Amino acid sequence: MLRTSQTQSVSDFRANYAETLERINESGDAEILTVKGQARAVLMSPAVYDQIMREVQLMRDVAMIRKSVAAHERGESIPAETFFADLRSKLEAMKNER
Repeated sequence: MLRTSQTQSVSDFRANYAETLERINESGDAEILTVKGQARAVLMSPAVYDQIMREVQLMRDVAMIRKSVAAHERGESIPAETFFADLRSKLEAMKNER
């Protein structure tokens, strides 16, 4: 679980950036940078960022699959052979336009 309980000002971060970066890379926690007490940025390790992006992509993929299944169930799909034959025709036409 990504926690963001740690905060520090941008000024403090500038003065102690090496320690902050070491801490977030070791702990896997995120830190919030503030300006005049207002949250302005979130720091996290590249590994944590990559994990979050993989999970986001997975959620997008699942949503697209659900949408596609629903369209198929409503009869809004075509056979794969028809789709690929049409795609081949379009690609051939594009190739011949050169």
